[in-house]
Amino acid sequence: MTNPIVEEMQKLQETLRTEREQNEVLIKAAQEVADTTKAEAEKKLAELDTVIQQSQQTIKTLQLEDEKKTSRIEILEALSERPKGTPEEVAREKYQEKFFDALRGGFKNPHTAQELKDLMVESKDVTIGTNAAGGFALPKQIGSDVDALLLKLSDIVSNVKNIRVGTSDYQELVAIHGGTSGWVAETGTRSATGTPNLRSQKPTWGELYAYPQISEWSAQDLFFNVAEWLVNDVAEGMANTLATAIWSGDGSDKPTGMTNGAPVTTDDHASPLRSAVVYEYIPITSVSPVLSGPGGDDIIDLVYQLNRRYRNGASFAMNTVTQGHVRKLKNSNGDYLWESSLQVGQPDRLLGYPIFTWEDMGNPTVADAHCIGFGDFRRAYLLTSRTELMMDSEGITNPGYIRFYVRRRYGGYPLNNDAVKFLKVAAS
Repeated sequence: MTNPIVEEMQKLQETLRTEREQNEVLIKAAQEVADTTKAEAEKKLAELDTVIQQSQQTIKTLQLEDEKKTSRIEILEALSERPKGTPEEVAREKYQEKFFDALRGGFKNPHTAQELKDLMVESKDVTIGTNAAGGFALPKQIGSDVDALLLKLSDIVSNVKNIRVGTSDYQELVAIHGGTSGWVAETGTRSATGTPNLRSQKPTWGELYAYPQISEWSAQDLFFNVAEWLVNDVAEGMANTLATAIWSGDGSDKPTGMTNGAPVTTDDHASPLRSAVVYEYIPITSVSPVLSGPGGDDIIDLVYQLNRRYRNGASFAMNTVTQGHVRKLKNSNGDYLWESSLQVGQPDRLLGYPIFTWEDMGNPTVADAHCIGFGDFRRAYLLTSRTELMMDSEGITNPGYIRFYVRRRYGGYPLNNDAVKFLKVAAS
């Protein structure tokens, strides 16, 4: 017979065992959840650490780049304040800056004017210009621009011999007709051969000047290019005046021109020789009347009247009226003698020789005019300059305007009168 108490105790034990198993399952599940949560938390913490480290590295990199940029800026600032180039270049740059400050004010500020004078004086090893004749030297760049434009505006100035000299007593020796030589046997007597005639050529000098003026308002206008205006005005005026002096200057306070001594028909080797300042001309012989202008044969005669030693560097010179006449000349086949240039910047050619314009020359239908020149002009004429371009200014004689007196000393003289020939509108 079953004992009720025992049965009850067994049931209780079974219940406790079941609850214990359930608790163990719950504990195990809770432990697993806890382990999973811990792993996920640790993973997230690790990821967070990685993000923090990357952020710190990025911040460090940005800081380094910022320091480098700051360093570069400091270096550039230091370099911008440090003088650039040679001492001479630095002085010229400073002089040019001061010059335009004074220019816009009409050189009325005595402080600025004195600074310019101080910069013009030789200091240590730096010399910008001399002030022996008074005024201010134009800045080097402005002077160079004037010279370049002057050569561009006047073909003859760029085609003759140009040199800068240090004294008005400069002269050149020119060998006329060259030396001679001879034949002799091995043991024959050697006699002296002919020696070239040496001719001393000394330029006549004068001061070439330009006297442009500008309104004070224009000078003070920051949008008005004072430098460009000054360069263009001065160069154009000087180019025309200088070209005329090379053609017909009388040697009195100016260069001696190529036609100051009237050209003659005397040959290079005639005895006695032509005067040192007199060139040779040939007349028109292929057309009649001569006032109808030269023909093609006359131009050919002109070329071969020049000694072959001067033809290698020879060129034609004529004014635009004569060019219009010559361009119409044809040979027996109907071909034009004038050869137009096919390349930009290269001159047209006539009989294979380059042509340049010289407006001071005569017209082809004017009696006794020297209408065409041919030869090596660099060997035929010497043009010298002595000083830098100098400038004074004044704003009193014409109120409201500033006048600029720009000047330079030039000299010129026929160098070798065998090196160029002229064609004259004459029958003899």
